[in-house]
Amino acid sequence: MGKSKKRSRTSGARLNPLRSRNGANNGLARKLDPLLSQLSSVVPNERAMALASISVMCEDPEARSHFLKEKLVHTVLSKLLNDENMDIVVESFGLLRNLSLEEGYDVSMNLWRSSIWLSIDQGFDKLLKSLESLEGASTESRRLLFDYADNLLSLVVALANGSEAILDQMLIEEKLGRIFAVVDQLLHFGYKKLPLALFNTILDLLYDLSSESFEFIEAVNRDSYLAQFVQSLPQMLNDGNELTKVLIQGVYLQFSDMNMTYDKADSIIHSICQSIQGINLQEMFKELMPRDEDIMNSANDQVAQKIKDYTKARNSALMKLQSIEIAIDLLTAIIEIVASLYEEAGGPVPANLLKTLTEFVPVVFMSLGQNFTSRILISWNNLLWLFIALEINLLQLPNQLDKYLWNFVNSLDSQEVDILLGKWSVVWALMKTVALQPDPASWLLSINLQNNMQFAQSIIENYKNNEDVELAQKYIGVMAAYASFAGQIEVNRLVGQFILDQLVSQHTPPILLVEFTNSLFEMYSDASYDYDLPVYVNGGYQAVISTQVVPNLKRCFKMVDRNKDALLKERCTECFNTLDSFIHYKQSERS
Repeated sequence: MGKSKKRSRTSGARLNPLRSRNGANNGLARKLDPLLSQLSSVVPNERAMALASISVMCEDPEARSHFLKEKLVHTVLSKLLNDENMDIVVESFGLLRNLSLEEGYDVSMNLWRSSIWLSIDQGFDKLLKSLESLEGASTESRRLLFDYADNLLSLVVALANGSEAILDQMLIEEKLGRIFAVVDQLLHFGYKKLPLALFNTILDLLYDLSSESFEFIEAVNRDSYLAQFVQSLPQMLNDGNELTKVLIQGVYLQFSDMNMTYDKADSIIHSICQSIQGINLQEMFKELMPRDEDIMNSANDQVAQKIKDYTKARNSALMKLQSIEIAIDLLTAIIEIVASLYEEAGGPVPANLLKTLTEFVPVVFMSLGQNFTSRILISWNNLLWLFIALEINLLQLPNQLDKYLWNFVNSLDSQEVDILLGKWSVVWALMKTVALQPDPASWLLSINLQNNMQFAQSIIENYKNNEDVELAQKYIGVMAAYASFAGQIEVNRLVGQFILDQLVSQHTPPILLVEFTNSLFEMYSDASYDYDLPVYVNGGYQAVISTQVVPNLKRCFKMVDRNKDALLKERCTECFNTLDSFIHYKQSERS
């Protein structure tokens, strides 16, 4: 099944869902450089105002790109993180967090190689010392300290999401110990005394890292205080906002994964959806619209208040956006967990969960598909494969889900890889679903796919024009599934010849050679298929496979280094052995 990508490592879509918007206009761009100059002003208030304005401007991709080219990160690291004004230090960590989320790998690695961890670690020291005397601190001092903690911990999460290498470094015992010390101390102060945003950041850190690493889960379980806190989370479900509730469910799910039951899964699905049902999508996206031009064109005495008001409204909208995104990711994960439960235990699935999966969840997905397309496509993919495993006939469910899904995926013209991966995953699952029907041809006819050579050729062209290996695997799966329908001999001939061409090519990567070979097994495994005789037998496929495909696979598979990719080497070996058996089977099949 497809893994839900709860946060892309190359995009900050969570932070800016409107990033496709046109960049800053020329008039705005001319105003950017003075802001950078003001970061070096000797007047603290000028530095603070410039930093706040830049933080808002960086929501615009073009403005952000300009700032990054002008060494914004270097300026923040070299000057502002050590500023004598603590407000500027706190805001600087927040800006770095935002840049890391927006730009992903490049900025994250730049920060890491510039020893950002040392600055974070020093910040943790200041934080822990200040927490010791927090009870007697003023309201303003508490606010500043909690903002500091929030920005430091959320920067840790952003960096870990920016790079697998950084994540691995974060999970080293020494660094993890420092993070736990801060989180423990904050929670000891009392989670109800913490600002909700900071409490959510702590939950996000626990959810995020536990989603990425079993080692992190084990480390939390070894920390007695944190382990107890995680176990008590379900009792806090009525506290906080939408994000709090979703994150509590997320952490609970990660730490109870091995003890999941059908009833727990059903309960979590409904709790997650209940947590976000009150969010007004139209209002949320309205608040996320950039206001950079409005701010830059305001009178100087109005800028500070406008930034404050805008930031407050936008943070609330971002909280709701993040709530929905994580909720979708959790639903995707739960569907996969249910599939694993069924695979391991078998037996009947409770009626209440079946009703949830077939009547409730699809409606939720349909309501979110337009605005959260890439995530919802992964969710649909997992749900379709679960239906196949549970022998639930999609074509007999309410709302004509099969037609809805076909129309939905065909309405998507985006060329973003994440969208394409989800789209063709769903198409593949739909093809497999239709193949299980007593009369697949009638469904294919209803959507003009019966004997549609143009559709088959389009998949082949998509494959040829694509450079992403994972997406190539989806195309191979779709073309093989489509070519396997009865009554489409010419479609099968077209796809079969293309597969053979790829299998004899020296340019096809080993992982795709495995996929193409497995497609041959799927398409030509039985002489009773109506296309087997005219295509496989009369087309001389057996001779091509024996004399050209086998030597090519032997040569290519031999080049795979077991030390560098043991799993691929194992798949290659298994594939080659199966091919040998397949050749012997086809040789004797009609004798």
